[in-house]
Amino acid sequence: MISIVSRVSPRPRVSSAGFSLIEMMIAVVLGALVVAGLINVLMANRQAYHLQEANNYNQENMRFAMDRIGWSLRQASYWSGVHANQIIGTPAVGGTSGSCNQAWALDAKDAVFGYDGTSSGTGFPVKDCVDAANYVGGSDVLVVRYADADAVPWSATTVPTLNSKQIYLEARAGTYGVLFAGNYLKQLPFTDAAGAPQQGSYIYPYAIEMYYLRPCSDLGSATDCSAASDGGHPIPTLMRMRLDSTGTLINEPVVEGVEQLQFEYGLRNPADPNKSPTPVQYRDANGMAAGDWANVIAVRIGYVLRSQTRDTALPHPFDSQTTDVTNVKYPLRLSSDCEYSIAADGTAQIVSGCTGFNTSTSLGDKPQQYTRAQMNAVVQLRNLIRQI
Repeated sequence: MISIVSRVSPRPRVSSAGFSLIEMMIAVVLGALVVAGLINVLMANRQAYHLQEANNYNQENMRFAMDRIGWSLRQASYWSGVHANQIIGTPAVGGTSGSCNQAWALDAKDAVFGYDGTSSGTGFPVKDCVDAANYVGGSDVLVVRYADADAVPWSATTVPTLNSKQIYLEARAGTYGVLFAGNYLKQLPFTDAAGAPQQGSYIYPYAIEMYYLRPCSDLGSATDCSAASDGGHPIPTLMRMRLDSTGTLINEPVVEGVEQLQFEYGLRNPADPNKSPTPVQYRDANGMAAGDWANVIAVRIGYVLRSQTRDTALPHPFDSQTTDVTNVKYPLRLSSDCEYSIAADGTAQIVSGCTGFNTSTSLGDKPQQYTRAQMNAVVQLRNLIRQI
């Protein structure tokens, strides 16, 4: 008889011990290092994105500032075919006082006029137009006057609709022009007995624009800039003073972040028989004689914009004369009498000129933490060139 014995192999034992404490700690540390690396990458990307965004915003502001000033300069001395000496009329101008008076605002003969930068003390240019606390010392001031190109529509049978206090120029090409406030239309010599403008005459809003720098952007409820402006971090701002629809001089911000502004004026040679539109020399406002302003045919603009976002990761030294890291000097600068630098440790130094540019207040706290962009451009004054 055969006996069959069945042998069953024992099942292997499965360990349920898991990771040891040391293995777990190593895994946690490695995971933390990976997460920390990812966080650093994300933070660096975020910082780079914000800096790039700030630089893009800076470039956009730079172009807008140049377009705004350039447009005003190209409009300068447009009087609808009338010579500035043939413009009469003295309508009331609101918001004026002292040297910033009616005669100054309506001075059509000086279609382009400038003031060299100075301190914010007694020598402050157009001090009666803007409080000294609202002016960046050492920055230039530009004044432009012209007739706005948007003519007021009218016909022989329809009297134009005018704002009662806004200042207008009515001009007839080749004869003369009259400045008036809107409610004095019927007293103009170009109107007929019914008060309608005669054929061949045109009506334009009169414009005066003054560009200057203010140490802050938002005054809030205050009347002057202070250390508390803009949330405790004042932002230097390009400002424009202009006539509004009520015939009053008002001040309004144009572009934030403009730290320094300089103008130089290109003069033609009045004795040139060919009447070349190319300037033979450039002068700052202090170098201009009274008769030179009539010969200005170009304006050279130099300005610096700073970002509104701090970069604390590394310093951003700036020198308006330097184009490489070796600190080699080049002729490019803001103007012939203004250039400055900011060291990597935040110490600001005026290289030369920029009279009254107080770096301790104008550049703010830790100026090396802001990126800056400089721009120099020349604007031809088309209307003044045509009058040569």
